[in-house]
Amino acid sequence: MGNSVVQQCERLSRHASRRFVIAALAAVPMLGMVACATTSPAPTPSAPEVVGTVALNQGPPTDVLMGGGGTGTVFFKGRLYGFTIGGRGVEGDNIAILRTSGRVYRLVDIARFAGIYRRAPGGAVVPGQPADGLWLQNEHAAVLHLDVPPGGRMPNIGTDGVGIVLNEWVPPG
Repeated sequence: MGNSVVQQCERLSRHASRRFVIAALAAVPMLGMVACATTSPAPTPSAPEVVGTVALNQGPPTDVLMGGGGTGTVFFKGRLYGFTIGGRGVEGDNIAILRTSGRVYRLVDIARFAGIYRRAPGGAVVPGQPADGLWLQNEHAAVLHLDVPPGGRMPNIGTDGVGIVLNEWVPPG
């Protein structure tokens, strides 16, 4: 009889060990699901931030450049810079004389603001921002989003462009 009790204890011990192993193996997938449920979702790429603002032709109407074109200012990293703008093509000329404002995206250095701006490709339009107005991009990947002028319309720039030449710093006021 003593042997049978020892044998029964050994069997129970093996059986309990098997149950523990089976329970542990069953718990592993559950732990994986819990781990997946508690991890944060993969970060989504954030939309580019507005890094500056532009104002076109805000001076008096008599401030017209010889030969057409216009002037503007860009506010970037706490400083105000002046620029001149000239059209490349008929509709580009119309953009150059618009009186409007807008926002600047994807500009890391003010030296990359100058250039030839053309209609921005679809990928350059910033998600979550209104599609109205005019989205322009230069060869340095700087993006301008110009607002439709009050009471006006935005020219269809097509394949035309506008050239921007950066001037010296403009003191505030």
